Amino acid sequence: MHEKRVLKFPLSEKVFHNVNLITWIALIVTGVLIYFQLVDEPTSELMMDWHIGIGIVFTINFFGFVFLNFDRFALMMRNLLIWDRDTFAWFKNFGGYPRRLFGIKFGPEEVAPQGRFNAGQKAAYLIFMFMIFGLIVSGWLLYAYPAAMGKIFVKWMFYFHVWGSILTSLLAFCVHMPLAVINVEDLKAMFRIGAGDVPLDDAHHHAPKWVENDLMAVDAAKPAH
Repeated sequence: MHEKRVLKFPLSEKVFHNVNLITWIALIVTGVLIYFQLVDEPTSELMMDWHIGIGIVFTINFFGFVFLNFDRFALMMRNLLIWDRDTFAWFKNFGGYPRRLFGIKFGPEEVAPQGRFNAGQKAAYLIFMFMIFGLIVSGWLLYAYPAAMGKIFVKWMFYFHVWGSILTSLLAFCVHMPLAVINVEDLKAMFRIGAGDVPLDDAHHHAPKWVENDLMAVDAAKPAH
């Protein structure tokens, strides 16, 4: 008997996420090598060419997801922008992760029920979406129109582009990725070839409000397998 599964990551979200992941890593590596002068001048110029070329793919990936899959983008943003009582209650024990990972008895044992994204994911993903858009805009303005902007504006935009990308990368590599590895079913759903589905029991455990408020409405019309 097959376990019941529900779709968590449609193909459009998987493509956007995984292309964004690969290009982000390539951009941060080339950007850091250039900014901190870790390579010689000819290599730095080559890295800048790669940085710009990868930036084109990064830009197309973001706007392609937004405009070609606007319904998914709108639904994702709706899920990220719903901050109810249970969302704020998640911070009382940070989803139980301090207790679960380090044995630290922080806050209540019971975790407030969450939707498709928990409170920590909502905060992190909103920062990621803001920074993706901000880095695209600042990057292309610095590349195409530096002379049209004042020196002070260019200076602060450059700092935003460099240090904003570094700080966001630290958030992604030090917090988002380790927690993603812990949530094994989500990790497999995002990176496996094929359907981005997860067991219904796992969805019940991690995102009960998502199952109760969204998925059951779908199940009433069409059973999910």
